[in-house]
Amino acid sequence: MALMDLPQAKWGGGTGRQVILKSDFAKIEEALVESFQVKGNLSLRYAGPHQVEVNATGDCKARVMLCGFPSPVHRGLWVDGGGLTDGRYRVNAAPETLDWEVSGHLWGREKSNQWYCVYALAGPTETLFSLKAMPVMRVSSQTAQTITLRNNANSADIGYGFRTDELANARILMLTGASRGVVRPITANNSDNGTGGTISYGGSPLTVATGDWFVVLPNTNFRYLGMVFNDEASNLVPFLQEGNSFSYLTPRTLASGALNGFTPIDLGLVAPPTAKILQGYGAAQGGAEVKLAISHDGTAPALIVHGAPPSGTFRGVQGALPFSCQIPNGHVVYLDNGNSPHQRVNIWGWTE
Repeated sequence: MALMDLPQAKWGGGTGRQVILKSDFAKIEEALVESFQVKGNLSLRYAGPHQVEVNATGDCKARVMLCGFPSPVHRGLWVDGGGLTDGRYRVNAAPETLDWEVSGHLWGREKSNQWYCVYALAGPTETLFSLKAMPVMRVSSQTAQTITLRNNANSADIGYGFRTDELANARILMLTGASRGVVRPITANNSDNGTGGTISYGGSPLTVATGDWFVVLPNTNFRYLGMVFNDEASNLVPFLQEGNSFSYLTPRTLASGALNGFTPIDLGLVAPPTAKILQGYGAAQGGAEVKLAISHDGTAPALIVHGAPPSGTFRGVQGALPFSCQIPNGHVVYLDNGNSPHQRVNIWGWTE
């Protein structure tokens, strides 16, 4: 493939005029055509409670440009962490599997109720890519540019069991909060596997608050492929992915029962911090009306769902109405149902 061939190694040596052959022009022409595929992302496939897969065949190859991580600030643009990745093309002609039970397939130890970022990786001379999962992390606190880590539920501190300093020379990319979109070099990490995980970084201090999300950009050639969720039983939640659109095979509950006024609801266990659009439905039981108001700031409703119940139940509910809404920077939405009982809010997917 032509993008894999560019830039030509011979162009990097010497000074002055360079010889360009007819075959070089052919590669450049092919690269221009192939470049239109760069925005199209590979789709992950759920392959079991501990596996995801990128499918490929000799006729339908998995082509990916290792250009980094999607910008949390500008949709459609990419962040390479300051030159960590070479931005070159890799192509697999056979399925590639990532297994949470195989040593070396994860950074750190496996954690439950945890989002994992799936990366395609390749060495500088490798033409094929492999897969590896990085836990997505939250801030608990910061002292002298050392971040203490918080679990994804934002309920307690956590350690991920990384090898000491294995993340050194990688990068932090803040996904939410006041420093969203800011990258910093990692200088150290500890090996705590309990409740005292820390990551230290260089450069100027980040402005962070408890619950802010960030991801580690690995110190190798990489590209983000998608997010998967490891549930409370340490099983991957079944999902479907098509490009930047994700959906659960079984919806996950965001809230249930009466909510008296706009109540902040953390999205940490139903949608990853890369999600831009949240998709779900409000449901009612016991003959109650479906009532749901969603606010981005807790003051005014951005969306209202309200409907009278039908005469009977179906699939365990007596009335349900769908919604989709943008996700604010803080990864929190405010919900209200007028203190009405028998209500439930389920999430079936998200768009990045």
